[in-house]
Amino acid sequence: MKKVLLIALGFFAFTANAQEEVSYKPTTGTVTTEVGLTGGLNNANFNLNGGALKFRYFLKEDLAVRVGLGIDNEKNERDGSDNYTGFSFPLVVNGNLTTTDNVSNIKLGIEKHFAGSNRLSTYGGADLILGFGKNDSEVLAENGNYLRRNEKTTNFGVAVFTGADYYIAQKVYLGVEAGLNFISTKVKDTEISGKLGNNEESDTINGSKESNFNSNVFGGIRIGFQF
Repeated sequence: MKKVLLIALGFFAFTANAQEEVSYKPTTGTVTTEVGLTGGLNNANFNLNGGALKFRYFLKEDLAVRVGLGIDNEKNERDGSDNYTGFSFPLVVNGNLTTTDNVSNIKLGIEKHFAGSNRLSTYGGADLILGFGKNDSEVLAENGNYLRRNEKTTNFGVAVFTGADYYIAQKVYLGVEAGLNFISTKVKDTEISGKLGNNEESDTINGSKESNFNSNVFGGIRIGFQF
């Protein structure tokens, strides 16, 4: 009986060690998908409002290409006012102010992965960024007068980043990523429309011919899985 017990313990120990030696990390041809978490782990939000969706394809165990989609939508309502003097009549509207900001970014990038461990994969890389933005505002008075502004922007830039994936189980990982964006933004023409009594008009404000350049640091927590 004692020999049987020792053999069983030895078998389970060997099995446990063998499982630990198995790499959970992607291999050539692996496809992964992940979503960025907003609010942190204690108050995680999985939707794309302020988050990001990303797919990766591993050309080799240490090299992957990726495509990402980021969406950020915000809408606010409050009492407010706006005015515009470009119509044939001066227009000042006080009432309910609604502002809506929509930004969508598409990222195409490449990742170089390093040795890490059986569960940990660290990497660095770069993204090409193409973005589209839309900013709308409307002030609506109780008497029906209104003033609306519709502005569109385009973004183009690059990002450099570093990150790490830790496989908490086979095909499932938690990750962190941080980096630096370099973005050029161009404002297109702004469309304006308004109503005062029975008078309604529209106008256009020319956008900027030059792009505004800025940089910013980004970071976040991600959860993903392998196909």
